Amino acid sequence: MMSQTLYLKYRPQKISELDLVAVREVLEKVMKGKSLPHAWLFSGPRGTGKTSAARILAKEVNGNDKDLNLEIEAGSCPDVIEIDAASNRGIDEVRELRDKIKLAPMRARFKVYIVDEVHMLTTEAANALLKTLEEPPAHAIFVLCTTDPEKLPETVVSRCTRIQFKKPTIAEIVDKLEIVVKGEKLKMDNGQLTMIAQAARGSFRDAIKILEQVILAEKPAAEVLGLLEFADPAKFIKLLRDEDTKGALEFINKMTEEGVSPRSFIERCVEELREQLLETMDKSVLPLIEGLEKAYERSKTSAVPQLPLEIFVIEISNPKSQVPKTSHGEKIQNPSIQLSKTEDPKPVKHGSGKGKYKLEDAQARWPDILKTVKPHNHSVEALLRSTRPVDYDGDTLTLEVFYKFHKDKLETDKCRQIVEMAVGEVFGTDPARLVLHLGQRLQPTKEEVVADNVDEDIVAAAAKIFQVDAV
Repeated sequence: MMSQTLYLKYRPQKISELDLVAVREVLEKVMKGKSLPHAWLFSGPRGTGKTSAARILAKEVNGNDKDLNLEIEAGSCPDVIEIDAASNRGIDEVRELRDKIKLAPMRARFKVYIVDEVHMLTTEAANALLKTLEEPPAHAIFVLCTTDPEKLPETVVSRCTRIQFKKPTIAEIVDKLEIVVKGEKLKMDNGQLTMIAQAARGSFRDAIKILEQVILAEKPAAEVLGLLEFADPAKFIKLLRDEDTKGALEFINKMTEEGVSPRSFIERCVEELREQLLETMDKSVLPLIEGLEKAYERSKTSAVPQLPLEIFVIEISNPKSQVPKTSHGEKIQNPSIQLSKTEDPKPVKHGSGKGKYKLEDAQARWPDILKTVKPHNHSVEALLRSTRPVDYDGDTLTLEVFYKFHKDKLETDKCRQIVEMAVGEVFGTDPARLVLHLGQRLQPTKEEVVADNVDEDIVAAAAKIFQVDAV
């Protein structure tokens, strides 16, 4: 049984042991310089070693005193103060820092303040920190760590010596894993280590945690990671694209029975779709990524591990409807006609349907409306899945929308025209008039709030990255 987690046991303790070569070289160069910066900014993805490097820097500037180093490593040194801005946003800590900053160190040469996730500080706390950075006492050094430097005020960034912690390469992660394996006197081939490195998605910390799981399970890495041949993300994605709901659900069931982690599988599916998105710029991938990200968030608290993935499949599927009927049981004579994938919808005059249909008809035909929209624009169809019909008279369709982001998108001329034409095609009438109301969700859970934020932001984020319209 391991007495200490491997990540803590093999955490770098000197600059020469830092896992990112570029960071190691920059720090070595700066530390050899004539002047020592009093404010540093370590920025980069989670799990890349920013906090470890900050503690190492605290030891370096204080002369690497053996006893002092042990206190710093244990987190008990009174002259090395760590503030977690993510947990309490640092208000009280920064106030205390501002009040006590002028006090000399108790034992060390320098007092070192390490502020983790500094971008999470409140405006008040950030302003207090800025004032301290403007005129720092000679005995104080600040190391600000963040995964999101863009959220920091430029005035703070400009006063720091910045070191970028970039996402490590697979080779760098494998090198770290080899150190751990050798230290534990284990044997593991390069193929397994590479597999673990790929699963870690750019995090040294996650890679070592996965390695620890493999060691404790005493099974091959492929089996622990669920990388079994039949559990191929590409096969699963094809089932989704083919709208084979039954096949996709059977796929999930078999995968779960074989011990594959649904959560790990979702990660692999998202990575597969990400590669497709970057390669083809096909926006029809976005709804799949959105749905999987939502399932991933739900999987954190789900009582049944595979249930969020099954819900995603059902939500994304669009089963073929039976011969549609109105709420009065009459067959509708004009079947749904799909819009062209390449041409903008053109108004087709069928005559007004005002007074001929009711809300129940719109609810019954809702799957057909979604199906009619989908071939023309997948993103619009995905947005409509977060709405519901609340009124229809054969002429005006009123939808309740639960997210302002979705409402704003659907109200654009392009999206509105697609929906209005689709409703007209389904009911064999002139294009409908679309009215959108922002509804109120009923007491969402904490997990739903997090998932919804991801759901609302991902399309906009992708559009910003690729400089294209989201729909």
